[in-house]
Amino acid sequence: MIELHIHLPFQKLPSTRYNQFIEKEKPCLKPLPEEPFIIKHTTKGKVHMNYHVFLGEDNHRYSVPYQYIGQSTKIIYDENNVEIFIGIKRIANHKRDYRDGGYTTLDEHMPEKHLRYKETRGWNAEHFMSVAKEVGDYSSGVFSKILASKEFVEQTYLSCVGLKRLLKIYGPERFELACKRALRGSKVHYGMISNILEKNLDKQEDNESDLFTIPEHKNIRGKESYN
Repeated sequence: MIELHIHLPFQKLPSTRYNQFIEKEKPCLKPLPEEPFIIKHTTKGKVHMNYHVFLGEDNHRYSVPYQYIGQSTKIIYDENNVEIFIGIKRIANHKRDYRDGGYTTLDEHMPEKHLRYKETRGWNAEHFMSVAKEVGDYSSGVFSKILASKEFVEQTYLSCVGLKRLLKIYGPERFELACKRALRGSKVHYGMISNILEKNLDKQEDNESDLFTIPEHKNIRGKESYN
């Protein structure tokens, strides 16, 4: 029926619909795209205190840089991707995740405190001690003291992560010397090791006896003052 209709002549033109298409319209057509057209959807969302926005259609949350907490965003998404904008600036881009009630979080969006906590998950005291033993006895001593410094060993993991970071930055030789110096005191903590390395104290001449020698001074009284 359609084929018959397109070949019928126009009432006022000496041609048919088919001829008009072949002569005038077909040359203007372009090839169809290789990929199908993807429909995009738009919604709005506020950045929550956990630096995520909520995509209600999937009941899923996506992270943005934590600096944008409290700001309003535009969320543009299709079946494959989720893009998050503030004005015309795209602040985050994620693969769409259809897990109901789930979270999609990128490490670079996390504040330092949260990232440090994430780094400790799945680790234990044995892991940290194995790292220390590869460096040397003084390093093992420092890790051992720190792991024993809290009632719950898990509370020490952030300090151990920090020590591992110092080890990577300064290298095993300097780290071992810094631990040797720190172990002269009664207590050891991450800040001591960091301070020794930052101030290059590990490079100073190792004169352990000087640490425990009282300097000469006229205001310092001897044992005879207490007879």
